[in-house]
Amino acid sequence: MKSLFTLLAFFLLFGSSRVFSQQSPEEAKNCKDIVYLKNGSVFRGKITEMKPGGDLVMTTWSGIIMTLPENNVKRIVQRCRDQKKSEPKLYNFKEKGLYNATRLGVLIGQNYLGSNSTGYSLYHSTGWMFHRRIGAGIGLGVETFNPDGRDATTYPIFAEVRGYFRAKNVTPFYSVTGGWAFTGKNGDSEWGFINDWKGGWLAKAQFGYRIGNNFTLFGGLSLQKKTLDWRSAWGNEWGTDQILHKRFELGFGIIL
Repeated sequence: MKSLFTLLAFFLLFGSSRVFSQQSPEEAKNCKDIVYLKNGSVFRGKITEMKPGGDLVMTTWSGIIMTLPENNVKRIVQRCRDQKKSEPKLYNFKEKGLYNATRLGVLIGQNYLGSNSTGYSLYHSTGWMFHRRIGAGIGLGVETFNPDGRDATTYPIFAEVRGYFRAKNVTPFYSVTGGWAFTGKNGDSEWGFINDWKGGWLAKAQFGYRIGNNFTLFGGLSLQKKTLDWRSAWGNEWGTDQILHKRFELGFGIIL
């Protein structure tokens, strides 16, 4: 029985040695020997020698060199990490050509009455990337700065410039937008007044990260000019207010 175990250990050890001899140094780093003892102990490291009689010499991962008597060894296993899993994901982002970008944002700030308000924006643009760092496009969107209804929803038409800083799967990006926004149905009038909203110029600057090929997270500043013509329901008062919405914007986007 002892001779049989010695023979098996010999083939395990030298069979492993043949595998290591065919591996590159980098591949060998990804493999380890695991020795299970009959008393339940487990040692992990590299088997470096098999002495006459079947005793194993092993260097553990902590650097300790030990000799394991063959009659205490229950079994030996070699395990290697899958190198493909440890390799970084291939970079294949399309740096040039047609793109479509959709983003949804939250607009945080104050409304024209001076109270805090959270609005929402939805933008879509189509354009052409000339280089990883610069591309240009045009698009449409919809924005509401005061969902309580006391402000008119705007519909922007805009041009944009965008780019990505690094040739990596996770990289900072920028987007600068400018255009004109039209108002849709006017917001609810305040008691005793009739409001007539008109749109105006808009500008956005967004900075964030592209994650993978299709997902973005961003923050930025959104500016929107509007004009409010109001008059009293009894006709004895009227006026015009020039309003500039200034909002901090947070959002996410999809790139295709």
